[in-house]
Amino acid sequence: MKILKAILSEDRVIKIGLVLILASAALFGITETSLFELNDGGAFGVFFINYLFSVTYFFVVVFKRPKRLAYWVMLFMLWFISAFALNRSMNVFDISVPWLCVVICLSCVALIMALFMEQLTAAGKHVVVFLLGAAFLLFVYYSLYLTSMYIIGLIAAIAIGISLHVFAPVALAIVTFIVIKRNVAGSRSLKMALAAGVFVPVLVCALFIGQWHSINKQVNLAVNHNTLAEGKLPSWVVISQNIPKNSIAERIIKANLVYKTVNLQENWLWNTDFHKASFDEPLKHDPLVVLASLFCGQTNLEEHERIKILEAMYDARHKAQDRLWSGDKLKTASVVTNVKIFPEYRLAYTEKNLFIKSSETRTWWPGEEAIYTFHLPEGSVVSSLSLWIDGREAKSRLTTKAKADSAYKTVVGVERHDPSVIHWQEGNTVSVRIFPVTTTEARKFRIGVTSPLRQQGTQLVYESIYFDGPPATGADETLQVAFSKKPPLFSLPGFEELSEGVFTADRKYQADDEIVFAAPPLANMPFTFAGAGYKLENYKPQYAAFDPAAVYLDLNSSWNITEFDSLWQAIKTKKVYYYDGELKEVTEENKAEVFARAQKLNFSLFPVNEVKDAEKALIITKCADIAPNLGDLDESEFQRRLTAYLATAKPVRMFNIGTKITPYLKALKEMRVFVYDNGELPALLDKLNQHRFIQSQEDAGHVVLDQSGFIISQTTDTLKSNAPDHLLRLFAYNDVMKKVGPHYFDKTYVQPDIIREAEQAYIASPVSSLIVLETQADYERFGIDENKDSLKNASMKSSGAVPEPGEWLLVLIALAVINFLVYRAKYAKQDI
Repeated sequence: MKILKAILSEDRVIKIGLVLILASAALFGITETSLFELNDGGAFGVFFINYLFSVTYFFVVVFKRPKRLAYWVMLFMLWFISAFALNRSMNVFDISVPWLCVVICLSCVALIMALFMEQLTAAGKHVVVFLLGAAFLLFVYYSLYLTSMYIIGLIAAIAIGISLHVFAPVALAIVTFIVIKRNVAGSRSLKMALAAGVFVPVLVCALFIGQWHSINKQVNLAVNHNTLAEGKLPSWVVISQNIPKNSIAERIIKANLVYKTVNLQENWLWNTDFHKASFDEPLKHDPLVVLASLFCGQTNLEEHERIKILEAMYDARHKAQDRLWSGDKLKTASVVTNVKIFPEYRLAYTEKNLFIKSSETRTWWPGEEAIYTFHLPEGSVVSSLSLWIDGREAKSRLTTKAKADSAYKTVVGVERHDPSVIHWQEGNTVSVRIFPVTTTEARKFRIGVTSPLRQQGTQLVYESIYFDGPPATGADETLQVAFSKKPPLFSLPGFEELSEGVFTADRKYQADDEIVFAAPPLANMPFTFAGAGYKLENYKPQYAAFDPAAVYLDLNSSWNITEFDSLWQAIKTKKVYYYDGELKEVTEENKAEVFARAQKLNFSLFPVNEVKDAEKALIITKCADIAPNLGDLDESEFQRRLTAYLATAKPVRMFNIGTKITPYLKALKEMRVFVYDNGELPALLDKLNQHRFIQSQEDAGHVVLDQSGFIISQTTDTLKSNAPDHLLRLFAYNDVMKKVGPHYFDKTYVQPDIIREAEQAYIASPVSSLIVLETQADYERFGIDENKDSLKNASMKSSGAVPEPGEWLLVLIALAVINFLVYRAKYAKQDI
């Protein structure tokens, strides 16, 4: 250490170089963190400072005699850092993946440490030489990667030499080779360390390329076989079911969508074959993907098929949404969450107010489009939307999905002024679009969601609403939770109780929240509107004698062998079927092979339309975490057969081993295709032994929310009460889903009576969307009328009974009479 200090104090050029490298690296690293949001001008400004460091040291080295190798190493290191700073403004590499960032940093540290090799211990020397071997490969890789830019770099060097940054990796590769040669000469052990440093990265690349080739072949063969077999499912579904769910498979599917790839046949040299697809994820540079695509090629899948696979396997639906304008410069600046919980009605209403900011610097730019996907608790429905225009709240109108979509695309895509729209989506999600978000001010909108509380034994659970969209990293959140009746012995840690049953907290935004409290007795007062009442009843499952004649197993990788064997003992005397492109029977002889094949499936899509004699059948499923949505199967043979079945389907009993349910089955469950029950395996075995299974308790006047433990009944009761209007909203949503089910794919469910029901309850659904337009004239030209005889946008104050349409006139007359009498008395006194 003393020798190192002596060298630093003796050689000022090395000392200056180290100081400038530390300063340049610190500046680059700090501005890479989330604390700084660099626009194009700011990014170039940071680069110019990094560039100034390298130019300054260049002149220090030029005028220093004699010149040492260490000087050139430090100069090229500064040049390398400056090149990555320039990359922010003049994109060449795209975003480096995390492992590459680590390797770059280690390579630079190792090269600097090698300048002081004599001061290191024996172990330290071996570690540095090992890292130098990997660093040399890295710099050679970058040198080859930039080959096609060398001629341009030389020609453009006239302009203050910025383009010469393309030669920084070549320079580092040369000096690294010289440093290695000087340090390992005469040392067998250091040469072995060097060989290991070269061999390990090459081995990693070889293994990655081998796996890439294997999975890529599997994907291409799956497409071929599905085509030959004229499969009922689209090829992308079959691929999603069968390929391994790992990082290499994900990179194969994302190649040329998110990850940079190469195609040497497209140009005379190393041309990058890349275009930005309709997938909202930052472009990434991964050398393993580049090399694998070079040696093994890419899949035969079309872009839209790969996006479908990503949606199904990697929960990427939000990223795949179509955009009219970019939104990559947006962030969610703050969140205000207001929750009203009605424990006695087992429901809650949540309002989320979001503030969106843009870091875009182009003042002439019309603005960016913010797209959010909100994930709702099961059974929830959106019941309000507001957008702030010129500082004032503009509430939404409800119309058909087609009208809302047409109006939004016209206003945003052509006219470019203020709208916002909410569309229902499968899987308990909704999409929200806001335009424009400009550079001048934060944009504010509010979404309101009516949710049933989840019953958990003797307790109720409120589940929060979270979103995908402009990142909310570091966003401040103010959260208020109010109870209509505060549960006994209840407290919220980290919250301040402002008044009885009202709690608040200021914190950083958190996506997941649960509030658990004791379940009180169910309120029995109805909410009344338009001559009908909506009343809660406790849901007590009713059972009927049922001994299935046939059992259909929905098998996939989520099953384990113990469950399968235990269940087989209870059903082996019956006809048992599984699905493998077609229904096949499970027997004692083939059950092991059947289970082994099913274990390879990431998920399953059981064709309920192929069940024979539904009234005597039982489907047993266990759901994986991933699966396509029902709507993803549109225009497939699978969908066409399912469409024909749904039109006349009789509910079939289904038992789900567990609580998870795939989006595909969840949609069919909401459409009441199943008489659904779930629980652990022992509960199922008990029902099989007793020959008793759950029966439906729904009809035109009743909807069951089993996860919340209640039934909403539609009655003729018109008794006024303080019951929340959310009872009607939940009833209507479930009733609409029942009516939509038989015609989900052919879209004939868009019927006036279903639209009227959704409009009366004012809910987003498959037939209805919420939209905010800027002016009354906008609403008129798109034929979006003001919603009459409806609940309109929900609010924190809309918890009591609402006057029926015919009663509004009586209310106004009563107010007028009271007003007349008050003023008459006032003037009479004045006359006296």
